[in-house]
Amino acid sequence: MSRGSPRPRVLVVDFDGTVTKTDLLDTIAERFGDPVVYQEVEDGLHGGGMPLREVITREFRPVRKPLEDVVRWVLENVELRPGFGELVELADERGWRVVIVSSGFHELIEPILEQAGVEVELHANRVDPRPDGWIVDWRYDESCDSCGESCKRSVVRAFAGDAEIVYIGDGYSDRCAAEASDRVFATRGLARYLGERGVPFEGFDDFHEIAASLREPELEAAGSG
Repeated sequence: MSRGSPRPRVLVVDFDGTVTKTDLLDTIAERFGDPVVYQEVEDGLHGGGMPLREVITREFRPVRKPLEDVVRWVLENVELRPGFGELVELADERGWRVVIVSSGFHELIEPILEQAGVEVELHANRVDPRPDGWIVDWRYDESCDSCGESCKRSVVRAFAGDAEIVYIGDGYSDRCAAEASDRVFATRGLARYLGERGVPFEGFDDFHEIAASLREPELEAAGSG
């Protein structure tokens, strides 16, 4: 596929560890939940013996802090990866659709986007923050034909059609969806995973780099005119 393709473009962006500098799900589960349970399920995930849906469900069950307290802490401590606002503005100018697709929760992501003054479409899970432990309301299909887990690939498929899917992510939950996309920007664990499998991707440290790369075909076209 040519980068200069006239096809519609959809930017599918992971949130935790991608839009944010650190993975807030991990931080919250460890800080406000049970560190022992957190480590146990993380070991299970990376050891290949526990699916992501079970990991997130189990590590948030011990979280009993009121949602408003956790949101307040998040807003005081969250750091966004530089350039996200620039990327959204570029997409608005070009008529590209931007969608955050996250394994996290609307209840935590929406306040962060509001504080940042960024409006984008959001697909994420929900959480019921009960006093006896948070209950995750999982919003993705039961299982994927490709990876066998409940993953983001079904959402990417729904966007596909005639569109070019550009996926931006950093971790485990992004693997299957990235492999189903036309163009991938990856960092950290996702970059290692794709590199080991010979799947093409472009590395990045911030969204300024991604915006510049997505502008390149237009700059080349202008220079050749």
